[in-house]
Amino acid sequence: MSDPLKKQRGRPGRPHSRTLGQVALEVFSIVLGVLLALAVSEWQESRSNLEKSRLALTNVRAELQSNLKLLQTIHPINSGVVEKLSSGGTESSSDQTVVPGVQMRSSAWQTLSATGLGNYVDYDLLIELSQLYSLIDVYRQTAYSLINSNMNVAATATALDRGIENNRLAQNFLPFFQMLDQIEAALIPAHEKAIASIDKVAVQ
Repeated sequence: MSDPLKKQRGRPGRPHSRTLGQVALEVFSIVLGVLLALAVSEWQESRSNLEKSRLALTNVRAELQSNLKLLQTIHPINSGVVEKLSSGGTESSSDQTVVPGVQMRSSAWQTLSATGLGNYVDYDLLIELSQLYSLIDVYRQTAYSLINSNMNVAATATALDRGIENNRLAQNFLPFFQMLDQIEAALIPAHEKAIASIDKVAVQ
């Protein structure tokens, strides 16, 4: 007498088969899930960088506002000195002192540029800021050149035990004074325009 359980155990099971369409659907689902995850991650990173760029622009605006305040303080003084010297004035040395604005800052702009956050800033605004800070660099280089030249002349006169006529010294540096005065005159409206541009972008 045959054992029915033995026959059942010996009967081969029907293999579970999948169609090509099912396999393709599974692969598509996996790929889609990966792409969606990457898209969400990229969107989150982009949004984070956009917020960081707005904060960086806020810092740039504060920096420009500080520079503008400095320029508005020293420019009338420097313009007055240049005007007196150009007209051949012989006032005392205290009335012939140009005040270079070497304290003007650019650290916030350098941070914005170095971190790549500029990629998330309006292109026209970025160009405007770049041109403005380039002019600031020219101004500071000119100011430092003037200071160094003045110090060198004073050191040489001291070494030779010779006095320096302040009026003559100021007249010799007049071209530097005039250049600083002209750059300051250009920097003030450039700062005002850049601040207004940042404010305009901020409300968009």
